Amino acid sequence: MKPGSLHNRKIHGMTLVELMVSITIGLIILAGVSTLFVSSKRTHTVQDRQARLQENARFAMQFMVKDIRLAGYYGCLSDISTDTVHSTLNSTSFAFDAQTAIEGVENATGTWYPSGNATLPAGIKAGTDAVALRMEDVASAVELREDMPQPSAELKVTSITGISENDIIMISDCSSADITQVTATNGVALTIQHNAGAGSNPGNKNGAAGNLSKAYSPPTKIMKFITRRYYIRDNTSGIPSLWRDDNLGTPVELVEGIESLQILYGKDTDGDKAPNVYLKPGAAGLQTATDWLSVKSVRIGIIARTVNTKDTDIDSATYDVDSDGSTDFTAPGDRNKRRMFQATVLLRNLQYR
Repeated sequence: MKPGSLHNRKIHGMTLVELMVSITIGLIILAGVSTLFVSSKRTHTVQDRQARLQENARFAMQFMVKDIRLAGYYGCLSDISTDTVHSTLNSTSFAFDAQTAIEGVENATGTWYPSGNATLPAGIKAGTDAVALRMEDVASAVELREDMPQPSAELKVTSITGISENDIIMISDCSSADITQVTATNGVALTIQHNAGAGSNPGNKNGAAGNLSKAYSPPTKIMKFITRRYYIRDNTSGIPSLWRDDNLGTPVELVEGIESLQILYGKDTDGDKAPNVYLKPGAAGLQTATDWLSVKSVRIGIIARTVNTKDTDIDSATYDVDSDGSTDFTAPGDRNKRRMFQATVLLRNLQYR
């Protein structure tokens, strides 16, 4: 290389035009990447919200379907009537009516059918249905280990786990059942007492009327008795949710984002033990206790919605939630996504009565 040759070469930098072209290309690429990122994030958000909606609906259905299948579960007793189900309780109110395994109320108005009770769940959402189910609590089951010498005798059981003083319990074998209140338990002797004239809210009747209908023998089952109601009401954030209460006690929020609950009852009209028609509570043919003896299945319909308003589309659609051919719910024109879910449940314990 000749001395001084470097000084003789022309050294070119980036011109203003080249710089502007580079910046423009960079901005185009950045805009494309940003658009892709925003679109991907929006898609992820929509999918996540839809997944949560479906998960909430699945949980809501799971809770209700399980308990509807248990309606009328009184141990191995299959015949529920005044001849087979007895009570020592002072009260025959809604919470302790063991004669009626299932009841319904339509559109959060009027009364429960077939009992005619007018006490609706506090805060129940207008236009939604509710269902009451009566059953024994399987989780609390214990077994009689010795014969009762007389109907007033204490119950000698295999365990008292899950049963406490003042609990309402049902003692049942395959021919009859008694509902009574626990007045005392003994964890050492493993006994349950149901003294006449004792207990509180509602307490047992006085005298012979407070005794069980008969002296039971092993392997009689003893479980807590539950009247369980499902219904829709708003939570503290104003979001409609599925709620449940037991024996008219403190309500528990189960699943948020459940906006409508609609229920039809499948009635057997020809005696073949299968439902022929689905009716609303209080409709012609589904009013009296005799009418309800023919109910063999339940059709549940719910609307699940997202729990915030981030979607771009406005929902003002109408929904036939229970598929009876009429509109049950009209969306309020918000930006929530909604989906309907349905299930038909066979009343296993009432199928052959």
